[in-house]
Amino acid sequence: MSMGLDFCDVRDVAWPRRSTRKSTRVSPYNFAAGFLVFDTVAIVAVGFACVGLVGPTSPASAWSLPEWQIWAMIFVAVLQLGLAHIFEVYRISTVLDRRHVLRRAFLSFMCAFAFMICIAAATKSAESYSRLWFFTWAGICVILAVAVRGVVLTRLRRSLAERAFVYRALSVGVFCEPLRPREIERQTRDEEFVVGQAEFDDLGELAELSDRIVQDEIDHVYLAAPWDKIPTVLRNLDLLRHLSARVFVLPADRRILNNVVGVAKFGGRVSFCGMEEPIHGWSLWFKRLEDLILASCALVLLAPLMALTALAIKIDTQGPVFFRQSRVGFNGRIFELWKFRSMFVEKTDPHASIQTSRADPRVTRVGRWIRRLSIDELPQLFNVIQGDMSIVGPRPHALSTKTEGRNLEELVDYYAVRHRVKPGMTGWAQVHGFRGELDTLDKLRNRVDYDLYYIYNWTLWLDVGIIFRTMTMVLHDSRAY
Repeated sequence: MSMGLDFCDVRDVAWPRRSTRKSTRVSPYNFAAGFLVFDTVAIVAVGFACVGLVGPTSPASAWSLPEWQIWAMIFVAVLQLGLAHIFEVYRISTVLDRRHVLRRAFLSFMCAFAFMICIAAATKSAESYSRLWFFTWAGICVILAVAVRGVVLTRLRRSLAERAFVYRALSVGVFCEPLRPREIERQTRDEEFVVGQAEFDDLGELAELSDRIVQDEIDHVYLAAPWDKIPTVLRNLDLLRHLSARVFVLPADRRILNNVVGVAKFGGRVSFCGMEEPIHGWSLWFKRLEDLILASCALVLLAPLMALTALAIKIDTQGPVFFRQSRVGFNGRIFELWKFRSMFVEKTDPHASIQTSRADPRVTRVGRWIRRLSIDELPQLFNVIQGDMSIVGPRPHALSTKTEGRNLEELVDYYAVRHRVKPGMTGWAQVHGFRGELDTLDKLRNRVDYDLYYIYNWTLWLDVGIIFRTMTMVLHDSRAY
């Protein structure tokens, strides 16, 4: 039996206050056009205003600028518009996203002025420009672009939370309950104003949505349905093809897509990305650049310390200076990890069948000191240069490492997820105290959980924070032995 369309205004259910206060429509197109005009005018106006710092001081003489100065303003204004297009500064779907817009606008302006400097240097015309005028002009333009956007978008967010909206929406459920209006508004940062909701069990009645869409000037329809009904729902959307409204089809059970990180077209098919690299694209390139720069600088700065350590090891005991051990690395690949030898040669354990414990008799006198200060790990900088390791990442374990007499993979079923990124010299787990012997299941689980947090929340800033915390722990860490 068909339930029909049971539309109810949001005021009649659980969200009366929010529904009655949404009265002002905001156009993202106006904001995009406004920012574009402001940026162009600001570049030219600030250029003229800064002339008084180095050149003519009277208003009349400001209009008799050298031709190169006028062309510089025009060139930067046009260049900034081109770069803004590349950086998607005026993209309609994100022009109201404060974080996105501020970051992209800053990059766009900085690149425009930086490119201007390169052009001036390449054409040997830099001598014609006043450095004071140029850098004052550039600095004020960048500050204005960011500050004005910050103020405008902050005020807009407050308005969206109270009385304004960008899009009017309907929430519809097919064979299931519709999405809660507050959920839609929260997920869209209050840009959506849900004016009504409906629930029905007859796809043929989708056509009856037409009148409501036209009457309430609906922009978006959020249509929830059980996963197995999604293909049928998509085929029946032709009933609304005469309307200019965007329809979002969502599975009612959010657990279905917990592991889907992206949806795209693949030829004439829909492609669901069920898994992707946790660090990919430019992020992967920046992390590799970070590793190469930091490892190279560290090798140069620490070369005297490493040479003294090698000499101390040779004087203290007979045997090689370095110790090489097979470890599990990126994607489960085996690699050889380098360390300064800290144990007696005859007592070294290449496969770590016995983990190093506090006051371990196998450790030499020099070995005790270099392990205490983590100096024994410095040769791993060569592993970083080779690409087997990263400066920051999950610490790699030896092949025979066991906890409570069992293999690590047997104790923690998601242990292997650690191998989705390169192992590191230090990591999120280590700076939180989870280093040293893995003699209990709790220690293993805590270490793996912290490693997974790092993998799924990686940023360059997180790496920087871990590096600084590691440097402070080198001087005092009771868990280093």
